[in-house]
Amino acid sequence: MLGWLKDLLNGIGSVRAVFDLREAMKRALPIVGLDATCGDGSNASPEHVNLRRTRSGATFSSFYTVNNPDFDLDALLEKRCDEEQDEADLTGADAVADPPSGTPSPLSSLPPSPSSSRSPSPRPKEAKRPRLDTPATPPSAPPPPATSSINPDVHKASKKKRSRGDRQKKAQMRAAGRDWTAPTPGALRNSRHLVSASFVGVDLDWQAQPVTRTGFTALRDDGEEDVYALEDFFGPNPVYYGFKLVEWDGRETCGICSQDERVFGVCAGHPDDPDWHKVHKALADAICKCGESVKFPKDAREHRRGKFGAQACGVSHGGGQTAPANLKHTPKMAAMLTYLINLTAMIRVAHFASSVFFNWAPRLWLFYAKHMQTIFEHDPTLERNFAQSVWACITINFGPRTMTYKHRDFGNLPFGWCAITALGKFDPNRGGHLILWECGLVIRFPPGSTIIIPSGIIHHSNIKIAEDETRYSVTQYTSGALFRWAQHGCKLDEDFYSSLTPSEYAREKERNKNRWREGARLWSTISELRSGATERVDTLDRPVA
Repeated sequence: MLGWLKDLLNGIGSVRAVFDLREAMKRALPIVGLDATCGDGSNASPEHVNLRRTRSGATFSSFYTVNNPDFDLDALLEKRCDEEQDEADLTGADAVADPPSGTPSPLSSLPPSPSSSRSPSPRPKEAKRPRLDTPATPPSAPPPPATSSINPDVHKASKKKRSRGDRQKKAQMRAAGRDWTAPTPGALRNSRHLVSASFVGVDLDWQAQPVTRTGFTALRDDGEEDVYALEDFFGPNPVYYGFKLVEWDGRETCGICSQDERVFGVCAGHPDDPDWHKVHKALADAICKCGESVKFPKDAREHRRGKFGAQACGVSHGGGQTAPANLKHTPKMAAMLTYLINLTAMIRVAHFASSVFFNWAPRLWLFYAKHMQTIFEHDPTLERNFAQSVWACITINFGPRTMTYKHRDFGNLPFGWCAITALGKFDPNRGGHLILWECGLVIRFPPGSTIIIPSGIIHHSNIKIAEDETRYSVTQYTSGALFRWAQHGCKLDEDFYSSLTPSEYAREKERNKNRWREGARLWSTISELRSGATERVDTLDRPVA
């Protein structure tokens, strides 16, 4: 396992319950040298960025660029911003298409389960975190108690000691759940990686992006119900022309950038662990077995993102909710989801994605952290899925052949990032690729790898896999409605706007109009990332006198 990841996982229990985010930003600020603002005038604290150098010491600098001359990021963000009502009925990424569930979603999130409720309530009691090498079976009934010849008095004392230890661990976990400190391990290694990172450039018209008037969510679209083969883009008789095939190895970290060098996505790769293939295969097996143990309702098997079982877990808002709430499920579904998100492999996937997010877009990561801190401190009943992940919600796509239709996740923050991790047993040379439609890119997407994109504004889908193959995925994301709730003082729109004076209302309207533009400035540029990382490497490599 990566050294920094060990530190990150081992340190979960020792973080503080409450911390001053701005002070943390100030401490990290000098390390990378980026413009330190969170988009609202507050300070940011970029710490490190994750890019690679070859073993020989040579560096490489080609970026993945958008393969579309009409690609304009600003136009994509600003397009059709005048329809305020388009976000009124949003339930995260779904509204009319799905029953009311409060499920925000990025790549492929679904309504929780038939008994979901919108009222805030804590998630069911966490199951004991399973080991990676334990059989990946969903929880059903507890094992029978083992017989013991231990003296009863000694047993009572031991039980009391364990109980006290359990309470301490739970207190530490609660503290970790309230801590939104930026990740700090592995600064030298990650800075070296950044210096030699590769990027994919894209011509994208940002002005044409489909964003609602307030800029908290993207405009809804109807999507499609087709799954395409690789031959539809690169065969002898292609259906679609002008796309570029990106032969990504699934390991090296590569940025996706616009023509003005703004990095708006990342092919993140996976943890630098020689046994990672065993880890992600174990996670895929666990998801498979859990999926086979429950029956998904029809609207969680056939939906606008595809035909595969899916369930969301975490904090949601929007679609008629009066306040952010933990998603609720039937007892069996809740137990299964609790089991899966407490697997060591799942935690590693989640923490790795969040760390890469911070490495490549520190200002945006801190924007997320600041708003999530506000929400979670306002309502202590809200539960984080992972102590070291900045996203509010996760969707597990149970497949068994997860192939998404072309769609956008319009309930998410337009300039926000969503992490997608592919899992399963399929040939990545023939299927499972991620199609970024506006970018003109078809990216090879091997199992065990993670890609991070602004799924609210970029249409995306998957290349189909073979009939005898399996593909699962895990996505992390945050509903745009959660950011709106935080910026409105943890109030509903009606209460917030009615409390404003005419001049304050005018300022808020102007702020809404420019939100997408300010949000796009939270992305890093290639030169920012490289110059900051180079300075960091030079400083840390300097011999101590």
